[in-house]
Amino acid sequence: MRLDRKFLLIAPSIVLVFIVAGVFYTATRLQQLVDASDNWAVRDAYVTSVERGERQLAAVKATQLVRLSLDAEHRRTAALEATRDLLVVLASMTLACCAVLFWAIRGVPRTLPLRGPVLFSSSPSGTGSAP
Repeated sequence: MRLDRKFLLIAPSIVLVFIVAGVFYTATRLQQLVDASDNWAVRDAYVTSVERGERQLAAVKATQLVRLSLDAEHRRTAALEATRDLLVVLASMTLACCAVLFWAIRGVPRTLPLRGPVLFSSSPSGTGSAP
């Protein structure tokens, strides 16, 4: 069974479009991670005031604060690992699509001459001259 050459050109091109969409999706998810840290300065100021003794913090509240911090760190790490894995998969798919496109384009015989401006004119002896 021989695959149609057009299919070998169209299928990887469609997959490449989905890969570009996946990269943009990944970028928006990373932006959400950055946006989650917008109030970091306020939280840091609160902890600094507790360290200086300007505010009191009960042991139960301190434990909750540490637990919340550990949970946030765990979620952020998991999100970064998932993003890394997604980018590795997208990169390998891109490489595979480019290889299939290269193979398919190379296998298509040239039946029509090049159109448009030609940088070098070909001559039967193999030497070209600049216009």
